[in-house]
Amino acid sequence: DVRHESGTSGVLRNRFSRTGTLQNENDERFRSIMQDEPVFAFSKSFNLAPSTSSHKNTSSDSVLFTIAHIQDPVTQYASARGLTFMRPLWKTWFPTDDNLTSFYYMDFNNAQKLAQNYSDQLAVDAYQSGSDSYVDIVALSARQTMGATSFSGTQENPLLFLKEISSNGNSQTVDVIFPAFPFFLYTQPRWLAYLLEPLIEHMLSGQYPNDYSMHDLGTHFPNLTGHADGKDEYMPVEECGDMLIMGLALVNSLTYGSGPEAQSVWSALGSDHIPQPNEESPFALGTLENRDHIVGLDDRWGGSAQGLKQARKWLDKSYGLWKQWTSYLVEYSLEPHNQLSTDDFAGWLALQTNLALKGIVGIRAMSELATVMDKKDDAKHFRNISDTYIKRWEELGISRDGTHAKLAYDWYGSWTTLYSLYADALLCFHPSTTNGSSAQSSDDYAQVSGGKQEPILEPPTHDFIPNHIYKMQSDWYAAVMQKYGLPLDSRHLYTKSDWEFQAAAVSSRKTRTEILYRVSKWLNETSTDRPFTDLYDTEGEGGFPGPNFFARPVIGSHFAFLTLERACGGTAMQGLSFLDEE
Repeated sequence: DVRHESGTSGVLRNRFSRTGTLQNENDERFRSIMQDEPVFAFSKSFNLAPSTSSHKNTSSDSVLFTIAHIQDPVTQYASARGLTFMRPLWKTWFPTDDNLTSFYYMDFNNAQKLAQNYSDQLAVDAYQSGSDSYVDIVALSARQTMGATSFSGTQENPLLFLKEISSNGNSQTVDVIFPAFPFFLYTQPRWLAYLLEPLIEHMLSGQYPNDYSMHDLGTHFPNLTGHADGKDEYMPVEECGDMLIMGLALVNSLTYGSGPEAQSVWSALGSDHIPQPNEESPFALGTLENRDHIVGLDDRWGGSAQGLKQARKWLDKSYGLWKQWTSYLVEYSLEPHNQLSTDDFAGWLALQTNLALKGIVGIRAMSELATVMDKKDDAKHFRNISDTYIKRWEELGISRDGTHAKLAYDWYGSWTTLYSLYADALLCFHPSTTNGSSAQSSDDYAQVSGGKQEPILEPPTHDFIPNHIYKMQSDWYAAVMQKYGLPLDSRHLYTKSDWEFQAAAVSSRKTRTEILYRVSKWLNETSTDRPFTDLYDTEGEGGFPGPNFFARPVIGSHFAFLTLERACGGTAMQGLSFLDEE
């Protein structure tokens, strides 16, 4: 009683409305989607006769339809071994499409159980962090962020490819992964490692000629052929800062003690990762686990001494790249010359205050990465530079009356959303957050020769970005708030929702609640036939200012609250409690 048919949409629908049946035939005339629009139709007959116990009730019946998207190869990627057609990750376990679809269909109950577990935990966390509206926002944002990705690689070297969606055909765009990465830290930090690996492998292979980090791996998805001419979109300070910040965030997600201190609830599940013989990648999937009668689950992500080993193994092969990018920032981040930031639609601009801050935070992040690798001279060198730069940055970037950050050092009367503050808090650059974190727990001490125990990371001795900068910006946001949220800067009334949430996460509870309320108001009061956008007008009808962005993974930053609450062993938000003091 289950039937199927493929063919022209209008023909099938009209016939089914007359006959109530399908003919179990396939239309093999392949064509474009708008030429005699092809559809796949399925039907099932239900015989719902009254039950014998009561004529008021009817018997029940059900049918399960599943949809699978099989793409093989996933991408064409300029890997270290040359241009490679990348197979999907599932090919490691399922040699044929039929093997995959059969498992996929039969695994529905397990998949539903895991998805429900995630949704339930997300709802609890989001409600405690924000409101009912925030629950809805992150539930949608999670699906949209994952929808831009494709798993690839092998069990020994898993990879995750990401497309910008709608803005252009770029893939593995560094400054798109960056706003998406709060979602990955909250959900599963290992996926962030899979995202960064294609970029690192490509640049380590010498296929990218510039001293700074590349912008993307290719402009025409699914062709990730790189930029051997070095003429990718010019955002050098942006991309270097993004990579260093994400790199340290990933290392921090590995180096924790007990499960409650993990960056993600789910990354602490399972057994410790046991490296296999000849295992080259520190993030190989190894032997997948069977838990609660569900097969194919990941092992534990990092934790204790094993996490430190994984972090060091990952950094060791690419340490030269991290240091190279930092050296670029040392030369060019304090006073960035005319260039683009991630908000490229706003145009080129020199001496951008928020961009400079991102670069300086990136230098500080390198100091911590050097500490992990026991490169004491590098750690001291980059920490001293970042400490010097941040003081000079405050002199250059803050308005004369000390009420807000300027859009650019030389643009008096301007202001900007200083969303790069979020990275400072997330990376635990405040003693008040780091001292109580897992970096200081007994489980996080690594054994060294002679039996002496030493801490994995040396805690900072002072706040990197002073508290008054946070307080100043939080107060300023309340003063410039508009109908549907916080504008990006003083040039326009449009905003970016990803940066709104990062800015809100490091603001007072009052300001944070107000930003969340106004974004929710925008969602509730405006209508569109498009997926969630990250660029919209904060006044008028709240429409699209152009370019029309939608369905992009950057809204992973809507998870900024949740990610920060679990950072620094769960103490990051406590370190910002001064924002709520009168």
